[in-house]
Parts: sequence; C-alpha cells; structure tokens
Amino acid sequence: MNERELRTLTFDFRAARAVMAAVSLGMIERLASAPADADAIARDCGLAARGARALLRALAALGIVTDEAGTFALVPAARSVLVGTGERSRRSTVLHDLWHWGLWSNLEASLRSGAPVADRKHDPFFSDPAVLAAFFPNLARAMDETGRAASAGLARELRLTGCERVLDLGGGAGCFAAALARTYPTVEIELLDLPPVAREAERALGLAGPEGRVKVRAADFLADPLDPTGAGFDLVLLSRVLMGLDDRAAVALIERVAATLRPGGRVAVHEFRRTEGEADRVGALLDLDMLLITGGAVRRPEELAAILERGGLPRVSHRRVGSLGVLVEASR
Repeated sequence: MNERELRTLTFDFRAARAVMAAVSLGMIERLASAPADADAIARDCGLAARGARALLRALAALGIVTDEAGTFALVPAARSVLVGTGERSRRSTVLHDLWHWGLWSNLEASLRSGAPVADRKHDPFFSDPAVLAAFFPNLARAMDETGRAASAGLARELRLTGCERVLDLGGGAGCFAAALARTYPTVEIELLDLPPVAREAERALGLAGPEGRVKVRAADFLADPLDPTGAGFDLVLLSRVLMGLDDRAAVALIERVAATLRPGGRVAVHEFRRTEGEADRVGALLDLDMLLITGGAVRRPEELAAILERGGLPRVSHRRVGSLGVLVEASR
C-alpha cells in the first residue's frame, strides 16, 4: 500500500456513509422509479432541500448518480446493486452494515476489553424499535445476498448421494437450502432459524422454487432441541454460524450438533476464509465486526478444526470453496 492509497482508505468512510444514507432514506429507491431534481427528492424523501442537494451532489461525485443540469439519475451499477429489486441487489447488506455503524464507534473499547459492546441503549440504530423489528428479517436477506453466488458451488462441494437427511442450521433466508434442493432432488432438507428469520425463509423459498422441498422450522438453535424427532441427520450444515459465537458457545453447539448425527454422519462448517488477498481482507474486517457485536470470531481453518475436535468430532478436513469461503468438515 502506498501513501495515496492509505490516505484514500482513511478518508473514504465518508463515501460509504453517504451511500448508506441514500439507501436508508429511500433516495435510491426514489431515483430508481424516475430521475428527479433535488427539490423533488427532498419532498418525496422528507429531507431538507439543503440536505438533498448535498447528498445528491456527493453521490454524483462518487459516480453513483449522474447529474444532467440538476436532474439526477442512477447509474446502471447502482440500479443493479442498491435497489431492492436489482439484479445483484445488496440493499439489505447495506442496511445491515449501516445498523452496525454506531457499534464501530466503540471499537477501541472492545479492543481493550476483548468483549462486544454491551451498552447499546444510546446507539442510534439499536435503540430504534423500527430497526430492532426489522433487524433479523433484514439479516436473513443480507445473508442471502452475500451467499447466493457461492450457494451452487457449496452444494456441489458437499457431495451428497441423494438420500440423506440434512439440517441447515441457522440457514437464514434459505439460499443454501434452495441450492441443495436443486442439486439433490431426493435429499430431505430442514432449515432451522429464529422465528422472524424462518418467516423470511418460507417467503424466499417459495419464490425460489423448491417450495415443499425444504422444511422450515422456527427455533432458537442455542436453546431449543436441534432434532426433536430423534431421527438424526446425515449432514448438518453451519454456514456462517460459528463466526457469531465465542469459542465456548461454539464448542457447546458442536457438541449438540454431534449428538444429532446418524452413524457415518458429518458436520460441514462454511465460513469466510482467513488466508491471503481479498479473502483475508474480508475475513479480518468481519472478525472485528464479530468482536464488536457478538464476541464471536472469523477463525482460520485450524482454529475451526480445534472447535470441532473439542466438540467431539476428531476427523476434520478443510478445503476452499468459492472466492471467499472455506469448508471444514468433520465426522465422528
């Protein structure tokens, strides 16, 4: 990294925050419907005229919108990525990151304590009832947005024979469950997540096609039974689940997961890869995110292997999946 890149890096949090504001205030969705001038945007989005002009001009300077004699329009990439119906939409991910913004102002405190931010009553987002109500459904959609591209590859990497019973633990909106259903038409799949997330999964799976092929169960996997029928599972998938837990909670969960496995069953842990290049950059920054929010960690493969071994699964292997992921598998 050179001096210019370092200066850009430390300055550009302003750019990210401007884009987040444009998404959260409805400006991006408004421009998706039709180009408009600053006065129309101010009126339709409930903004001061000065505020609308300032944000629109900033977005134009960033290349998010064009400015033709005071009429602003989204560029194609912004329409694809920042609009909810965009072809490659990351709108829910942007909102998820925005709602964590206040926690990052406490980074120094968490680095000193090694613990997540405990007092959130003054946080501008986590003290907002509307945000709290929307948080988990939006998180499910954000997981779907960031996991969609890797889902088909992960499904193939799991190498099922087609007759297994699979638990997608903490499966979010169901992009991986849907990929498994498409790849293995005879596999029995159950997705388990919190009630507000499970409702989002039922909606998303219905839209995605494999409705009726994936059973969705609403439960808290940290407290409720993982396999209330006692039928057991041939595979338990935990995609981006352990990163949200500290080591003690992660080991405790793996112990409970191991108890649900049928003979010859296995656990597949899918996480962000902590190695070189862009994967390590993403993983390292999300590791700070986990420290601030949950006390969890984005772990290296050998650290994940240790969690699985402590949880009673000694036979562990790992391999890369996709551009950012690692798949760590274990069996009894």
